Amino acid sequence: MDVSKFSNLAKRNNAQIFTVLAAALITASGCSELNHKPEVAKTEDTGHSQPGNGPLRLSDSQASQMHLNTVQVESRTLPVELNVPAVVQANPNMTTPVTSLVPGRVEDVMVQHGDEVTRGKLLALVRSDEVGQIESELLSKLLELEAERKQVQVKMQLAQKIYERKKTLLEERIAARADLEVAENELEQERAALRAISDKQEASTEAVVQRLKLFGIDRSEVERVIKTHEIHHQFEIRAPRSGVITTRDADPGEIITAGKTLFIIADLSQVWLTAQLPEKDVSAVRCGQPVKAKVEGYPNKEFPGHLNFIDSHIETETRTLPVRATIQNGDRMLKPEMFGTLTIETARTTAFFLPSKCIQQIGESSVVYVRNGDKSFAERKVETGKILGDFVEVVSGLKSGDVVAEEGSLKLLGMALQRLSK
Repeated sequence: MDVSKFSNLAKRNNAQIFTVLAAALITASGCSELNHKPEVAKTEDTGHSQPGNGPLRLSDSQASQMHLNTVQVESRTLPVELNVPAVVQANPNMTTPVTSLVPGRVEDVMVQHGDEVTRGKLLALVRSDEVGQIESELLSKLLELEAERKQVQVKMQLAQKIYERKKTLLEERIAARADLEVAENELEQERAALRAISDKQEASTEAVVQRLKLFGIDRSEVERVIKTHEIHHQFEIRAPRSGVITTRDADPGEIITAGKTLFIIADLSQVWLTAQLPEKDVSAVRCGQPVKAKVEGYPNKEFPGHLNFIDSHIETETRTLPVRATIQNGDRMLKPEMFGTLTIETARTTAFFLPSKCIQQIGESSVVYVRNGDKSFAERKVETGKILGDFVEVVSGLKSGDVVAEEGSLKLLGMALQRLSK
């Protein structure tokens, strides 16, 4: 026997053995859902076997049991995307520390870690002798000016009576006009003294308002002291913004120093997604590109946003470039330190794209099953290109309008291999 013929015969035998094994495996896994063995290479009207390389014909019951469905070949425009591991972070521009501006003792804390607060909400009460001293000085000054005011008011009332009497006497030609002018001058002096006292009260009050403002104490506290004449050694710490308490470092009875951070409030309606982009992908990204965020806590939900920061330096140890996207988080689903994936849309491309379920592999060849006019399916080799998500580009082998099997395509492959093995 010719050696070359013998070699070719051995190759054909090996191929047949591989085909039989593949058919058995696919038939066992893909077609075992059918209640009976698939009818291979039979027509519905005659019941005769099809030719070895002819189309695959299925009865309606077989197609139903396979859950067979088809898609039409058409041009699709899909995004070209990069997927990068990422982590959720609070936006520092929307995070505010709440500090005590005076030393003192914490008397009460009204919030806990994780609480949502609104702007102006009372967070804690701190007792401070320094604040009490300022309020005491204000009250003493106001009481002193009030006593002075009463004295001036008495003098002014007396001057008013003297003026009225001198005026009457002048009208009756008993007193001289000079006496009236002296009385009028004295009355005006007392009025000026009363106005000066009012100016002093306003100035003293405003000075204390400004001093307490440095401690974060509102004007309403000064107004309360003026109205009630009561001194509080407490001052209120209120939320400077709405958000979530991400840090609580204050307990009742604790002695604190000026400048100590008691709380941190983060507005999580907008968060950052930070990632490390491999150096090889740096040229594909730019600020403003649309992104999608997915996190492990919500695997079936996507959060849209835009890339708004690309660092200017590559990290030498990891050879990656830090990037960041801002994600709207109105429903507060994203939490700081969540792990996820940042998907960056770098471009869009148009081509024949099919769902990946449509493409089957036979050795190194890619095949699809094209539906004929008589509802049979013909196997056709195709050349594939880019893989974008769940879609595969078909470079050649199909034309627009062709209809190919999607769900059930693997079972059609099993039927084809089973037929070849016979």
